[in-house]
Amino acid sequence: MRRALNPFLTFSLVVVAACAQSEGTNVEATGGSNGSGTGGSGDGTGGSTGGSSTGGNGTGGASPGTGGTHTGGTIGTGGATGAAGRGGTTGAAGSTGKGGTTGTGGSGTGGAATGGAGGARAGIGGTAGSGPSTGTGGSGQGSLFTIMVQLASAVKSAAPTTVGIVTWSISASGITSAHIDFGLDTSYGMTAPVDLTVASYRTLLLGMKPAKTYHFRITASDGTNTYTSNDQTVTTGAKLSSAPVTSFSVKNASAVPKGFFITSFWQGTGSKVPFIFDTDGDVVWWYTEGSGESTDGISRARMSADSQSIWLVNEALTGNPLRRVTMDGLTTQTYSNTKASHDIAAVTADTMAYLDYSESDCNSIFEINNAGTYKEVFEPTGVTGPGTSFPSCHGNSVRYSKTEDFYTYSDWQEDVAVVNRSGTLQWLLSKKVSGGHAAWGGEQHGTQLLASSILIFANNGTAGKSQAVEYGLDGHLIKAFSANGGANVTNFGDVQRLSNGNTIITYSTSSLMQEVDASDTVVLEVKGSGSFGYVEFRDSLYGPPLDIAQ
Repeated sequence: MRRALNPFLTFSLVVVAACAQSEGTNVEATGGSNGSGTGGSGDGTGGSTGGSSTGGNGTGGASPGTGGTHTGGTIGTGGATGAAGRGGTTGAAGSTGKGGTTGTGGSGTGGAATGGAGGARAGIGGTAGSGPSTGTGGSGQGSLFTIMVQLASAVKSAAPTTVGIVTWSISASGITSAHIDFGLDTSYGMTAPVDLTVASYRTLLLGMKPAKTYHFRITASDGTNTYTSNDQTVTTGAKLSSAPVTSFSVKNASAVPKGFFITSFWQGTGSKVPFIFDTDGDVVWWYTEGSGESTDGISRARMSADSQSIWLVNEALTGNPLRRVTMDGLTTQTYSNTKASHDIAAVTADTMAYLDYSESDCNSIFEINNAGTYKEVFEPTGVTGPGTSFPSCHGNSVRYSKTEDFYTYSDWQEDVAVVNRSGTLQWLLSKKVSGGHAAWGGEQHGTQLLASSILIFANNGTAGKSQAVEYGLDGHLIKAFSANGGANVTNFGDVQRLSNGNTIITYSTSSLMQEVDASDTVVLEVKGSGSFGYVEFRDSLYGPPLDIAQ
Protein backbone atom coordinates (compact mmCIF):
# COMPACT_ATOMS: atom_id res chain seq x y z
CA MET A 1 0.00 0.00 0.00
CA ARG A 2 1.53 3.35 -1.00
CA ARG A 3 1.01 6.59 0.89
CA ALA A 4 2.52 10.05 0.91
CA LEU A 5 1.43 12.04 3.94
CA ASN A 6 2.46 14.82 6.23
CA PRO A 7 1.92 13.61 9.81
CA PHE A 8 1.14 15.64 12.87
CA LEU A 9 4.24 16.73 14.69
CA THR A 10 4.88 17.66 18.28
CA PHE A 11 7.84 19.69 19.38
CA SER A 12 9.73 20.34 22.54
CA LEU A 13 11.94 23.40 22.04
CA VAL A 14 14.32 25.21 24.33
CA VAL A 15 15.53 28.71 23.48
CA VAL A 16 19.25 29.18 24.00
CA ALA A 17 20.78 32.16 25.75
CA ALA A 18 24.50 32.48 26.26
CA CYS A 19 27.04 34.61 28.05
CA ALA A 20 29.67 36.46 26.05
CA GLN A 21 33.31 35.57 26.20
CA SER A 22 35.13 38.29 24.26
CA GLU A 23 38.53 37.91 22.72
CA GLY A 24 41.34 39.88 24.31
CA THR A 25 42.51 43.03 22.55
CA ASN A 26 46.08 43.96 23.33
CA VAL A 27 45.60 47.67 23.76
CA GLU A 28 48.47 50.14 23.94
CA ALA A 29 47.26 53.21 25.82
CA THR A 30 49.11 56.50 25.98
CA GLY A 31 49.81 58.32 29.23
CA GLY A 32 47.56 61.26 29.98
CA SER A 33 48.76 64.74 30.60
CA ASN A 34 48.82 66.36 34.05
CA GLY A 35 50.24 63.26 35.66
CA SER A 36 47.55 60.70 34.86
CA GLY A 37 47.03 58.03 32.18
CA THR A 38 44.34 55.89 30.68
CA GLY A 39 44.04 52.32 31.91
CA GLY A 40 44.98 49.24 29.91
CA SER A 41 42.36 46.74 29.00
CA GLY A 42 41.97 43.12 29.94
CA ASP A 43 40.82 40.71 32.56
CA GLY A 44 43.98 41.24 34.54
CA THR A 45 44.08 43.01 37.87
CA GLY A 46 45.18 46.58 38.11
CA GLY A 47 48.82 47.29 37.42
CA SER A 48 51.27 49.13 39.61
CA THR A 49 51.26 52.89 39.81
CA GLY A 50 53.35 54.83 37.37
CA GLY A 51 56.57 56.58 38.18
CA SER A 52 56.15 60.06 39.49
CA SER A 53 56.26 63.05 37.22
CA THR A 54 56.59 66.61 38.19
CA GLY A 55 53.55 68.64 37.21
CA GLY A 56 53.27 72.19 38.37
CA ASN A 57 53.22 72.26 42.13
CA GLY A 58 52.91 68.53 42.87
CA THR A 59 54.50 65.16 42.32
CA GLY A 60 52.62 62.09 41.13
CA GLY A 61 51.31 59.74 43.76
CA ALA A 62 49.32 56.50 43.60
CA SER A 63 45.61 56.68 42.92
CA PRO A 64 42.89 54.24 41.75
CA GLY A 65 42.82 53.54 38.05
CA THR A 66 39.17 52.78 37.88
CA GLY A 67 38.08 56.02 36.35
CA GLY A 68 37.07 57.80 39.51
CA THR A 69 37.33 61.58 39.79
CA HIS A 70 40.24 62.90 41.84
CA THR A 71 40.54 66.52 42.79
CA GLY A 72 43.04 68.57 44.71
CA GLY A 73 46.29 70.35 44.15
CA THR A 74 47.25 72.96 41.70
CA ILE A 75 47.10 71.94 38.07
CA GLY A 76 50.59 71.29 36.84
CA THR A 77 52.09 71.96 33.54
CA GLY A 78 51.78 68.33 32.50
CA GLY A 79 53.79 65.37 33.62
CA ALA A 80 55.92 63.30 31.34
CA THR A 81 54.23 60.36 29.73
CA GLY A 82 54.89 57.13 31.63
CA ALA A 83 56.63 54.25 29.92
CA ALA A 84 54.32 51.76 28.23
CA GLY A 85 54.08 48.43 29.97
CA ARG A 86 53.90 44.95 28.40
CA GLY A 87 50.76 44.40 26.29
CA GLY A 88 49.77 48.08 26.17
CA THR A 89 49.88 49.82 29.54
CA THR A 90 49.01 53.30 30.49
CA GLY A 91 51.54 55.91 31.34
CA ALA A 92 51.22 54.42 34.78
CA ALA A 93 52.49 51.01 33.60
CA GLY A 94 49.37 48.87 34.02
CA SER A 95 49.58 45.37 32.54
CA THR A 96 47.03 44.00 30.11
CA GLY A 97 45.18 40.73 30.62
CA LYS A 98 44.51 38.22 27.90
CA GLY A 99 40.74 38.78 27.85
CA GLY A 100 38.33 41.63 28.14
CA THR A 101 37.36 44.52 25.98
CA THR A 102 38.91 47.85 25.21
CA GLY A 103 38.86 50.13 28.28
CA THR A 104 37.04 53.40 28.25
CA GLY A 105 38.68 56.36 29.81
CA GLY A 106 37.07 57.90 32.81
CA SER A 107 36.73 61.64 33.11
CA GLY A 108 38.91 63.65 35.47
CA THR A 109 38.87 67.15 36.86
CA GLY A 110 42.50 67.97 36.73
CA GLY A 111 45.76 66.35 37.49
CA ALA A 112 46.54 67.57 40.94
CA ALA A 113 49.68 65.68 41.85
CA THR A 114 48.03 62.42 40.98
CA GLY A 115 48.97 59.69 38.54
CA GLY A 116 46.32 57.23 37.35
CA ALA A 117 46.90 53.67 38.50
CA GLY A 118 47.44 50.91 35.93
CA GLY A 119 44.86 49.02 33.91
CA ALA A 120 41.76 48.40 35.87
CA ARG A 121 39.91 45.07 35.84
CA ALA A 122 37.48 44.65 32.93
CA GLY A 123 39.39 47.24 31.00
CA ILE A 124 38.08 50.37 32.72
CA GLY A 125 40.46 53.23 32.08
CA GLY A 126 42.20 55.39 34.61
CA THR A 127 41.41 59.08 34.80
CA ALA A 128 42.76 61.43 32.23
CA GLY A 129 43.68 64.96 33.17
CA SER A 130 42.09 66.42 30.07
CA GLY A 131 38.94 64.26 29.75
CA PRO A 132 37.94 60.74 28.49
CA SER A 133 40.29 58.61 26.41
CA THR A 134 39.83 55.20 24.80
CA GLY A 135 42.67 52.73 24.30
CA THR A 136 43.52 51.84 20.74
CA GLY A 137 43.22 48.24 19.54
CA GLY A 138 46.28 46.04 19.73
CA SER A 139 47.71 43.91 16.97
CA GLY A 140 46.77 40.26 16.28
CA GLN A 141 43.88 38.44 14.58
CA GLY A 142 42.30 37.39 17.87
CA SER A 143 40.97 40.90 18.42
CA LEU A 144 38.70 40.48 15.38
CA PHE A 145 36.57 37.79 17.06
CA THR A 146 33.80 37.93 19.65
CA ILE A 147 33.03 34.48 21.01
CA MET A 148 30.37 33.02 23.30
CA VAL A 149 30.31 29.42 24.56
CA GLN A 150 28.16 27.42 26.94
CA LEU A 151 27.11 23.82 27.55
CA ALA A 152 23.77 22.52 26.30
CA SER A 153 23.04 21.37 29.85
CA ALA A 154 23.20 25.00 31.00
CA VAL A 155 20.19 25.67 28.78
CA LYS A 156 18.26 22.47 29.53
CA SER A 157 19.26 20.38 32.51
CA ALA A 158 18.37 17.08 30.81
CA ALA A 159 20.61 17.84 27.80
CA PRO A 160 24.06 16.24 27.60
CA THR A 161 26.72 17.94 29.72
CA THR A 162 29.25 17.19 26.99
CA VAL A 163 27.88 19.32 24.14
CA GLY A 164 29.35 22.80 23.70
CA ILE A 165 27.39 25.54 21.92
CA VAL A 166 29.62 28.17 20.30
CA THR A 167 28.33 31.38 18.74
CA TRP A 168 30.66 34.00 17.37
CA SER A 169 31.21 36.94 15.10
CA ILE A 170 34.17 38.52 13.33
CA SER A 171 34.74 42.12 12.33
CA ALA A 172 36.36 41.05 9.05
CA SER A 173 33.93 40.98 6.12
CA GLY A 174 33.38 38.56 3.27
CA ILE A 175 33.93 35.33 5.23
CA THR A 176 33.34 32.33 2.95
CA SER A 177 34.37 29.38 5.15
CA ALA A 178 35.11 28.60 8.79
CA HIS A 179 35.69 25.73 11.20
CA ILE A 180 36.41 25.17 14.87
CA ASP A 181 39.32 23.02 16.02
CA PHE A 182 38.91 21.58 19.52
CA GLY A 183 40.48 19.04 21.83
CA LEU A 184 41.93 18.39 25.26
CA ASP A 185 44.96 20.60 24.59
CA THR A 186 46.10 23.17 22.06
CA SER A 187 46.99 20.49 19.54
CA TYR A 188 43.19 20.10 19.28
CA GLY A 189 42.55 16.98 17.15
CA MET A 190 38.83 17.32 16.34
CA THR A 191 37.20 19.72 13.91
CA ALA A 192 33.64 21.05 13.79
CA PRO A 193 32.53 22.56 10.46
CA VAL A 194 30.75 25.92 10.65
CA ASP A 195 27.58 26.56 8.68
CA LEU A 196 27.80 30.24 7.76
CA THR A 197 24.08 30.36 6.97
CA VAL A 198 23.16 29.71 10.62
CA ALA A 199 22.50 32.72 12.85
CA SER A 200 25.56 33.79 14.86
CA TYR A 201 27.46 30.94 13.17
CA ARG A 202 26.10 28.64 15.90
CA THR A 203 28.24 25.49 16.02
CA LEU A 204 28.14 22.43 18.30
CA LEU A 205 31.23 20.84 19.80
CA LEU A 206 30.41 17.11 19.80
CA GLY A 207 32.29 14.08 21.07
CA MET A 208 33.73 15.70 24.19
CA LYS A 209 34.33 13.58 27.28
CA PRO A 210 32.63 14.49 30.56
CA ALA A 211 34.37 16.48 33.31
CA LYS A 212 37.20 17.70 31.08
CA THR A 213 38.51 21.10 30.01
CA TYR A 214 38.60 21.47 26.23
CA HIS A 215 40.46 24.04 24.17
CA PHE A 216 39.06 25.43 20.96
CA ARG A 217 39.84 28.07 18.36
CA ILE A 218 38.00 29.41 15.33
CA THR A 219 39.53 29.71 11.88
CA ALA A 220 37.72 31.79 9.26
CA SER A 221 38.65 32.70 5.69
CA ASP A 222 37.47 35.14 3.04
CA GLY A 223 39.16 33.12 0.31
CA THR A 224 42.28 35.28 0.41
CA ASN A 225 42.96 35.95 4.07
CA THR A 226 42.72 33.47 6.94
CA TYR A 227 41.87 34.65 10.46
CA THR A 228 42.43 32.63 13.62
CA SER A 229 40.99 33.39 17.05
CA ASN A 230 42.84 33.14 20.30
CA ASP A 231 42.56 29.84 22.17
CA GLN A 232 39.37 29.49 24.24
CA THR A 233 38.30 26.88 26.80
CA VAL A 234 35.10 25.17 27.90
CA THR A 235 34.76 22.63 30.72
CA THR A 236 32.24 19.80 30.32
CA GLY A 237 29.96 18.62 33.08
CA ALA A 238 29.42 15.39 34.96
CA LYS A 239 29.13 12.03 33.23
CA LEU A 240 25.88 10.16 32.65
CA SER A 241 24.63 8.91 36.02
CA SER A 242 24.11 5.37 34.73
CA ALA A 243 26.87 3.25 33.23
CA PRO A 244 25.68 1.65 29.97
CA VAL A 245 29.19 0.43 29.09
CA THR A 246 30.10 -2.09 31.77
CA SER A 247 33.28 -3.44 30.17
CA PHE A 248 35.56 -1.97 27.49
CA SER A 249 38.54 -4.08 26.49
CA VAL A 250 40.96 -3.06 23.75
CA LYS A 251 42.86 -6.14 22.57
CA ASN A 252 44.98 -4.39 19.94
CA ALA A 253 45.03 -0.59 20.15
CA SER A 254 46.89 -0.12 16.86
CA ALA A 255 44.14 -2.03 15.01
CA VAL A 256 41.21 -0.02 16.44
CA PRO A 257 40.38 3.16 14.48
CA LYS A 258 39.37 6.21 16.47
CA GLY A 259 35.72 7.13 16.34
CA PHE A 260 32.31 6.81 17.98
CA PHE A 261 29.65 4.15 18.48
CA ILE A 262 25.99 5.24 18.34
CA THR A 263 23.68 2.71 19.96
CA SER A 264 20.96 1.90 22.48
CA PHE A 265 19.51 -1.02 24.41
CA TRP A 266 16.23 -2.54 23.29
CA GLN A 267 15.78 -4.26 26.64
CA GLY A 268 17.43 -4.31 30.05
CA THR A 269 18.99 -1.58 32.19
CA GLY A 270 19.10 1.75 30.42
CA SER A 271 16.80 0.71 27.55
CA LYS A 272 15.24 4.18 27.41
CA VAL A 273 18.54 6.05 26.98
CA PRO A 274 20.30 6.10 23.60
CA PHE A 275 23.96 6.99 23.89
CA ILE A 276 27.23 7.53 22.04
CA PHE A 277 30.58 6.31 23.35
CA ASP A 278 34.04 6.82 21.93
CA THR A 279 36.89 4.37 21.32
CA ASP A 280 38.20 5.05 24.83
CA GLY A 281 34.93 3.73 26.25
CA ASP A 282 33.71 7.15 27.45
CA VAL A 283 30.04 8.05 26.97
CA VAL A 284 30.05 11.42 25.15
CA TRP A 285 26.34 11.91 24.34
CA TRP A 286 23.00 10.67 25.62
CA TYR A 287 19.31 11.51 25.59
CA THR A 288 16.88 11.32 28.50
CA GLU A 289 13.26 10.96 27.40
CA GLY A 290 10.75 13.60 28.39
CA SER A 291 7.39 13.19 30.08
CA GLY A 292 4.94 11.19 27.99
CA GLU A 293 7.51 9.74 25.61
CA SER A 294 7.58 6.03 24.82
CA THR A 295 8.74 3.68 27.53
CA ASP A 296 9.62 0.87 25.14
CA GLY A 297 13.23 -0.09 24.57
CA ILE A 298 15.07 1.70 21.76
CA SER A 299 16.17 -0.69 19.05
CA ARG A 300 17.92 1.89 16.90
CA ALA A 301 19.41 5.34 17.52
CA ARG A 302 20.61 6.64 14.17
CA MET A 303 22.28 9.93 13.26
CA SER A 304 20.99 11.73 10.18
CA ALA A 305 23.20 12.08 7.12
CA ASP A 306 23.60 15.81 7.82
CA SER A 307 24.66 14.96 11.41
CA GLN A 308 22.11 17.38 12.89
CA SER A 309 19.83 14.88 14.66
CA ILE A 310 19.50 11.46 16.25
CA TRP A 311 16.38 9.52 15.22
CA LEU A 312 14.92 6.99 17.67
CA VAL A 313 12.95 3.82 16.90
CA ASN A 314 11.37 1.55 19.48
CA GLU A 315 11.32 -2.25 19.27
CA ALA A 316 7.60 -2.89 19.86
CA LEU A 317 5.94 -5.03 17.17
CA THR A 318 2.88 -2.79 17.38
CA GLY A 319 4.99 0.15 16.22
CA ASN A 320 5.52 3.52 17.90
CA PRO A 321 5.88 7.12 16.69
CA LEU A 322 9.32 8.08 15.46
CA ARG A 323 11.24 10.62 17.51
CA ARG A 324 13.99 12.99 16.46
CA VAL A 325 16.37 14.69 18.88
CA THR A 326 18.66 17.54 17.87
CA MET A 327 22.32 16.91 18.69
CA ASP A 328 22.33 19.61 21.36
CA GLY A 329 19.52 17.71 23.12
CA LEU A 330 17.39 20.84 23.32
CA THR A 331 14.63 19.93 20.85
CA THR A 332 12.62 16.72 20.51
CA GLN A 333 10.18 16.15 17.66
CA THR A 334 7.64 13.31 17.75
CA TYR A 335 6.02 12.16 14.50
CA SER A 336 2.71 11.09 15.97
CA ASN A 337 1.20 9.70 12.75
CA THR A 338 4.02 7.21 12.18
CA LYS A 339 4.18 3.68 13.53
CA ALA A 340 7.74 2.47 13.18
CA SER A 341 9.67 -0.39 14.68
CA HIS A 342 13.12 -1.95 14.78
CA ASP A 343 15.21 0.12 12.38
CA ILE A 344 15.85 3.41 10.60
CA ALA A 345 18.60 4.40 8.14
CA ALA A 346 20.22 7.67 7.12
CA VAL A 347 19.75 8.43 3.42
CA THR A 348 20.66 11.99 2.45
CA ALA A 349 20.60 15.34 4.28
CA ASP A 350 17.59 15.03 6.65
CA THR A 351 15.91 12.14 4.79
CA MET A 352 15.64 8.84 6.67
CA ALA A 353 14.24 5.41 5.76
CA TYR A 354 12.29 3.43 8.35
CA LEU A 355 10.24 0.25 8.69
CA ASP A 356 6.53 1.01 8.81
CA TYR A 357 4.37 -1.12 11.11
CA SER A 358 1.05 0.67 10.58
CA GLU A 359 -0.33 -1.35 7.67
CA SER A 360 -2.13 -4.68 7.61
CA ASP A 361 0.26 -6.11 5.05
CA CYS A 362 4.00 -6.71 5.34
CA ASN A 363 6.27 -4.09 6.92
CA SER A 364 7.26 -1.63 4.20
CA ILE A 365 10.19 0.76 3.75
CA PHE A 366 9.10 4.39 4.13
CA GLU A 367 11.12 7.58 3.74
CA ILE A 368 10.63 10.63 5.97
CA ASN A 369 12.27 14.03 6.46
CA ASN A 370 12.46 16.55 9.30
CA ALA A 371 9.26 18.26 8.19
CA GLY A 372 7.41 14.97 8.61
CA THR A 373 6.62 14.35 4.96
CA TYR A 374 6.78 10.62 4.32
CA LYS A 375 6.12 8.14 1.55
CA GLU A 376 6.16 4.42 0.97
CA VAL A 377 9.15 3.24 -1.05
CA PHE A 378 9.05 -0.57 -1.01
CA GLU A 379 6.18 -2.99 -0.42
CA PRO A 380 7.61 -6.44 0.40
CA THR A 381 4.33 -8.37 0.45
CA GLY A 382 4.66 -11.25 -1.99
CA VAL A 383 8.28 -10.33 -2.72
CA THR A 384 10.35 -11.51 0.24
CA GLY A 385 7.77 -14.11 1.27
CA PRO A 386 4.09 -15.04 1.13
CA GLY A 387 3.14 -13.80 4.58
CA THR A 388 1.51 -10.51 5.58
CA SER A 389 1.96 -10.59 9.34
CA PHE A 390 4.43 -11.67 12.02
CA PRO A 391 6.20 -14.07 11.96
CA SER A 392 5.68 -15.01 8.29
CA CYS A 393 6.48 -11.41 7.42
CA HIS A 394 8.72 -9.45 9.76
CA GLY A 395 10.80 -6.60 8.39
CA ASN A 396 13.52 -6.13 10.96
CA SER A 397 16.32 -4.08 9.37
CA VAL A 398 16.88 -1.53 6.62
CA ARG A 399 20.11 0.04 5.40
CA TYR A 400 21.01 2.45 2.63
CA SER A 401 24.10 2.31 0.41
CA LYS A 402 24.74 5.55 -1.47
CA THR A 403 27.27 4.07 -3.91
CA GLU A 404 24.62 1.75 -5.37
CA ASP A 405 21.66 3.93 -4.33
CA PHE A 406 20.10 0.73 -2.97
CA TYR A 407 18.36 -0.37 0.20
CA THR A 408 18.91 -3.72 1.84
CA TYR A 409 15.80 -5.05 3.57
CA SER A 410 15.72 -8.01 5.95
CA ASP A 411 12.58 -10.10 6.36
CA TRP A 412 13.53 -12.14 9.44
CA GLN A 413 12.77 -15.76 8.51
CA GLU A 414 12.33 -15.21 4.80
CA ASP A 415 15.03 -13.36 2.86
CA VAL A 416 17.23 -10.33 2.26
CA ALA A 417 16.05 -8.06 -0.55
CA VAL A 418 18.05 -5.41 -2.40
CA VAL A 419 15.85 -2.66 -3.85
CA ASN A 420 16.46 0.75 -5.39
CA ARG A 421 15.01 4.00 -4.03
CA SER A 422 12.11 3.70 -6.44
CA GLY A 423 11.17 0.46 -4.71
CA THR A 424 12.12 -1.84 -7.57
CA LEU A 425 13.51 -5.20 -6.52
CA GLN A 426 17.08 -5.73 -7.73
CA TRP A 427 17.70 -9.20 -6.31
CA LEU A 428 17.04 -11.59 -3.43
CA LEU A 429 19.99 -13.08 -1.55
CA SER A 430 18.30 -16.50 -1.36
CA LYS A 431 18.26 -16.63 -5.16
CA LYS A 432 22.01 -16.09 -5.36
CA VAL A 433 23.25 -18.32 -2.52
CA SER A 434 23.37 -22.05 -3.06
CA GLY A 435 20.92 -23.63 -0.64
CA GLY A 436 18.89 -20.45 -0.35
CA HIS A 437 17.86 -18.95 2.95
CA ALA A 438 18.75 -22.12 4.86
CA ALA A 439 22.41 -21.68 3.91
CA TRP A 440 22.87 -19.07 6.65
CA GLY A 441 20.50 -20.69 9.14
CA GLY A 442 17.15 -19.27 8.03
CA GLU A 443 17.16 -16.11 10.21
CA GLN A 444 18.95 -12.77 10.00
CA HIS A 445 18.84 -9.20 11.24
CA GLY A 446 21.45 -6.53 10.43
CA THR A 447 22.84 -6.31 6.88
CA GLN A 448 25.27 -4.14 4.93
CA LEU A 449 25.68 -3.96 1.18
CA LEU A 450 29.29 -3.36 0.11
CA ALA A 451 30.83 -2.68 -3.29
CA SER A 452 31.52 -6.35 -4.04
CA SER A 453 29.82 -8.27 -1.21
CA ILE A 454 27.04 -8.26 1.34
CA LEU A 455 27.32 -8.80 5.10
CA ILE A 456 24.52 -10.29 7.19
CA PHE A 457 24.11 -11.13 10.86
CA ALA A 458 22.95 -14.77 10.84
CA ASN A 459 21.04 -15.39 14.08
CA ASN A 460 21.10 -19.16 13.69
CA GLY A 461 24.55 -19.75 12.27
CA THR A 462 27.07 -22.59 12.53
CA ALA A 463 26.28 -25.09 15.28
CA GLY A 464 23.35 -22.98 16.37
CA LYS A 465 25.53 -19.98 17.24
CA SER A 466 25.04 -16.53 15.78
CA GLN A 467 27.72 -15.19 13.47
CA ALA A 468 28.45 -12.68 10.75
CA VAL A 469 28.49 -14.07 7.21
CA GLU A 470 29.81 -12.42 4.04
CA TYR A 471 28.72 -13.39 0.54
CA GLY A 472 29.94 -12.17 -2.82
CA LEU A 473 27.38 -10.46 -5.02
CA ASP A 474 27.23 -13.63 -7.11
CA GLY A 475 26.25 -15.58 -3.99
CA HIS A 476 29.53 -17.37 -3.21
CA LEU A 477 30.56 -17.60 0.44
CA ILE A 478 33.47 -15.29 1.23
CA LYS A 479 33.63 -15.78 4.99
CA ALA A 480 31.64 -17.21 7.87
CA PHE A 481 33.07 -15.35 10.86
CA SER A 482 33.87 -17.22 14.04
CA ALA A 483 30.98 -17.33 16.46
CA ASN A 484 32.91 -15.32 19.05
CA GLY A 485 29.72 -14.32 20.79
CA GLY A 486 29.32 -17.92 21.91
CA ALA A 487 25.53 -17.82 21.87
CA ASN A 488 22.43 -18.09 19.73
CA VAL A 489 21.19 -14.49 19.58
CA THR A 490 17.50 -14.76 18.79
CA ASN A 491 16.74 -11.03 18.74
CA PHE A 492 18.50 -8.31 16.80
CA GLY A 493 22.21 -8.54 16.02
CA ASP A 494 24.17 -6.34 13.64
CA VAL A 495 27.23 -6.06 11.37
CA GLN A 496 29.25 -3.18 9.93
CA ARG A 497 32.40 -3.12 7.80
CA LEU A 498 34.81 -0.28 8.60
CA SER A 499 37.02 1.54 6.13
CA ASN A 500 40.17 -0.18 7.49
CA GLY A 501 38.69 -3.65 6.84
CA ASN A 502 37.59 -4.35 10.41
CA THR A 503 34.06 -5.66 11.06
CA ILE A 504 31.85 -4.77 14.02
CA ILE A 505 29.59 -7.62 15.11
CA THR A 506 26.89 -7.01 17.70
CA TYR A 507 25.51 -9.98 19.67
CA SER A 508 22.47 -8.21 21.01
CA THR A 509 20.94 -10.43 23.68
CA SER A 510 24.44 -11.39 24.84
CA SER A 511 25.01 -7.67 25.62
CA LEU A 512 28.20 -7.97 23.61
CA MET A 513 29.80 -6.07 20.77
CA GLN A 514 33.07 -7.11 19.12
CA GLU A 515 35.31 -5.55 16.52
CA VAL A 516 37.38 -8.05 14.55
CA ASP A 517 40.14 -7.47 12.03
CA ALA A 518 40.40 -8.99 8.54
CA SER A 519 41.80 -12.22 10.02
CA ASP A 520 38.75 -12.52 12.35
CA THR A 521 40.83 -11.68 15.44
CA VAL A 522 38.99 -9.72 18.13
CA VAL A 523 40.65 -6.30 18.58
CA LEU A 524 37.95 -4.65 20.74
CA GLU A 525 35.26 -6.05 23.01
CA VAL A 526 32.46 -4.06 24.64
CA LYS A 527 29.85 -5.26 27.11
CA GLY A 528 26.72 -3.32 28.06
CA SER A 529 24.20 -3.18 30.88
CA GLY A 530 21.37 -4.16 28.51
CA SER A 531 20.72 -5.89 25.22
CA PHE A 532 22.23 -3.85 22.41
CA GLY A 533 20.01 -2.74 19.58
CA TYR A 534 21.65 -1.89 16.27
CA VAL A 535 25.04 -0.16 16.35
CA GLU A 536 26.51 2.49 14.04
CA PHE A 537 30.22 3.35 14.03
CA ARG A 538 31.29 6.78 12.81
CA ASP A 539 34.82 8.10 12.57
CA SER A 540 33.39 11.59 13.20
CA LEU A 541 30.16 13.03 14.56
CA TYR A 542 30.15 15.48 11.67
CA GLY A 543 29.26 14.75 8.07
CA PRO A 544 27.67 11.65 6.52
CA PRO A 545 27.92 8.10 7.96
CA LEU A 546 30.48 5.65 6.61
CA ASP A 547 28.04 3.71 4.45
CA ILE A 548 27.23 6.97 2.67
CA ALA A 549 30.71 8.50 2.72
CA GLN A 550 32.48 5.35 1.49
